[in-house]
Amino acid sequence: MKSEKLKHEVHGYIEQAGDKTLEAIRTLVRPSIEQIQLSKQQIAELDKRKKNHLSGKSKSYTWEEVEQKIKSKKR
Repeated sequence: MKSEKLKHEVHGYIEQAGDKTLEAIRTLVRPSIEQIQLSKQQIAELDKRKKNHLSGKSKSYTWEEVEQKIKSKKR
């Protein structure tokens, strides 16, 4: 679909949406519009974690492993 047609269609949905739907839309759209600003400390921590990951010093998990851990803790 072309952008204009999509905008028109989404606008129509928004006009009919209730509070819960509008909150969900805002939650989805806000991060792409508002840039997330990280502090120097946060960037340094992410760099450290990336370095540890790439060097094998930290454990990595596949998505399947993560799902299994979550499922096993819910029981």
